[in-house]
Amino acid sequence: MMKAQKSTLEFLDYKITKFEYENSSIKIFKNIKYEVKIDTKVGKPILDEQSSSYINRVDLDIHVRGKTGRTVPTKIKCSISGLFGADASLNKEEFLKLCTTSGVANLIMILRSIIISFTSQTGNKPIILPLINLLKTYEKHFKESKAKK
Repeated sequence: MMKAQKSTLEFLDYKITKFEYENSSIKIFKNIKYEVKIDTKVGKPILDEQSSSYINRVDLDIHVRGKTGRTVPTKIKCSISGLFGADASLNKEEFLKLCTTSGVANLIMILRSIIISFTSQTGNKPIILPLINLLKTYEKHFKESKAKK
């Protein structure tokens, strides 16, 4: 076995700030394809000089639409805010990069778990979010943003 190396990024706390679930049909649909959209907001890191550590808030919104043909029987909108920290041995840019990648990935895992748990209790098949390639998602978003300018 390999000894796991602790990350310099600390996950301090999180709060679910919004959860909306809509299932507009009693009919059971097969072959529902789930489209997932995310929006992230990474705050500006704050350096606490007394403890020599950074702290930062990361907000994540996820919108899920379950589609079958032209019908959209299932919609989920949820938001989570996470608080992350790291000691000042990291520079500000490295800390921000970790919050944007590892921080967001951890928040997605929490929302994935909450969505599975909630939807499994609705009498419908549980919704399992697909894995999200954050790097490609960010690359595509930045390319599209540059193209609009």
